[in-house]
Amino acid sequence: MAGATLPGVLASDAGALPAEVLAAVGDAARLDAGTVRLAYWGLGPAADGRTLPLSRVSRRASGAVGPEEVARLIAADPGALTRLLPPFAAAHARDDAVLMVADSMGFRQLFHSAPGAAGPGVLSTSALLAGWTRGADLDRVAVGVQSLLGWQLGQRTLHDGVRKLEPAATVELGADGVRLTPAEAEPAPPIPLDRAVTEAAAVLRTALAALLDDEPDAVLQLTGGLDSRLLLSAIPPARRRGLHAMTLSVPGSGDVGIASGITARYGMVHDVRGLADLGGIDPAEAWELCRSAALQLDGMSDPVALAALGVAERGFAQGVRISGLGGEVARGFYYVGRVQDKPYTRKDAEQLAAWRMFVNEAVEPGLLTAEFSAWAREAANGEVYAALLRGGDEWFRATDTLYLRDRMQRWAGATDTAVGYRRVVVNPMLDHDFLAISARLTPQDKAHSRFLAALQLELDPELGRLPLEGRPSPAAYAHPSPLHPVAQTVRTGTRLVKKAAQRARRGNRPPAGGEVLARTVVQAWREDGSVRDVLGGTGLLDEKWLDGMMSGAVEPRPSSVGFLTNLFVAVSGPVAASGTRAPAGPQAERGASSS
Repeated sequence: MAGATLPGVLASDAGALPAEVLAAVGDAARLDAGTVRLAYWGLGPAADGRTLPLSRVSRRASGAVGPEEVARLIAADPGALTRLLPPFAAAHARDDAVLMVADSMGFRQLFHSAPGAAGPGVLSTSALLAGWTRGADLDRVAVGVQSLLGWQLGQRTLHDGVRKLEPAATVELGADGVRLTPAEAEPAPPIPLDRAVTEAAAVLRTALAALLDDEPDAVLQLTGGLDSRLLLSAIPPARRRGLHAMTLSVPGSGDVGIASGITARYGMVHDVRGLADLGGIDPAEAWELCRSAALQLDGMSDPVALAALGVAERGFAQGVRISGLGGEVARGFYYVGRVQDKPYTRKDAEQLAAWRMFVNEAVEPGLLTAEFSAWAREAANGEVYAALLRGGDEWFRATDTLYLRDRMQRWAGATDTAVGYRRVVVNPMLDHDFLAISARLTPQDKAHSRFLAALQLELDPELGRLPLEGRPSPAAYAHPSPLHPVAQTVRTGTRLVKKAAQRARRGNRPPAGGEVLARTVVQAWREDGSVRDVLGGTGLLDEKWLDGMMSGAVEPRPSSVGFLTNLFVAVSGPVAASGTRAPAGPQAERGASSS
């Protein structure tokens, strides 16, 4: 595992940390905090020698925040650090405890043992290390959710009794065990659309100006979509000349054409690279890429997609990136149909899950045992409903919360954390104040990109008149013609038809480059049966399906390869996860009872 893990920390109250776990991360430095032992690797403490910034992003909208200020705040007022731009996190060793703090979105992934749980108390930047330290079994609900969704909901991890730290929360491990301090709810009075546009524009202009002052060579990740265009629009035209932008060329996408026209218009430096040809990759290398990606993702997002992207990224310079991630929060990602306040039931939650959430990354039929498959769907539907209920009793506001607090936190945050030490990724639209403005808008103001389109025209009307990739211009959304609702209905209908066809053929959408990489990974598994041995011991997978995969009778889809890779790194323990064969680690009990 050494070399595959990210820089991080692991703290436990059980005295010496397990030698095999520490060996998996290579050389680790130590700090003592009373009865708690803290190990860290790949990190440099602040000047106080006790504070460890856990992210390379440490900013407010107004500018960078230095490690000494982080050290001062975490000792005096840890809650103040939750307002820093995601992804951000820090740890601090006191005389008698270790403290960790998360950003307002919980974007930088941090983990802890459940308060009051039996066994050693643990804090860590890695859910896998925390689970292995505790000798934890699989969390069967989490495995069931991931088999359908491809990522996690709420604060679960693949290991029972290990939880992800909540957004804007602090957690402390001391002599009395784990103590969690959740964030206080913030008032969110409604805000008129015109005021929201003015305030959001000011946030983005401030953030982009400060970022380019600090990092003049930062690169804008520019696509043909609206979110990255908003960020460019927040930069004054005079400052765009010479600005660096990059676009990944993906077959079937029109991003390159749109982005190239924009960069030429303003004299920007545009770097375009295509996906690498993975056809000639060696099976052992393909397996190592995916296994390493799964470790970096803590087994809780798509390692095939991350590995394929990692190969493509070899052609781009790694440095400071400006990312448009976060705009989805402000346009109602899960909205369908007429947007008006309405209650919902569990049946509505199940329909959302079936049509929008369990389609793209579910494992194929037959991979799981029939008993666990049926139980997993019921459990996953319950988790989706519970996630919606955390967002309130109004449907569209609840789906907004589901997207922000679950999909963004657990899917996007996991990926951002995994790449965060290869390059610095700055997401201005994840700023606390920008998200607070979005949360105060009515669903009607967010629907059909109304708010974001108005924001685009406020920032730069000229760019607002240019069409988006595969869609009309932002101006068309801000000032729709009488025919706009008809066109919008047609586009929505087309998406629903595609989803229906996808469900009918029980297929999903592989990541770019994923099909080739997944096939090559399976070749590696067939050449070395150790992965089959580890996976077969879980009791969750159909033995005939596994045998068919190993014999070549079954060619698993990329989502299944990603799921199996994640399951492998979770159950195999630190020695086998490092690439050498070892006995399987903690296993799930057979049967279909809940964890």
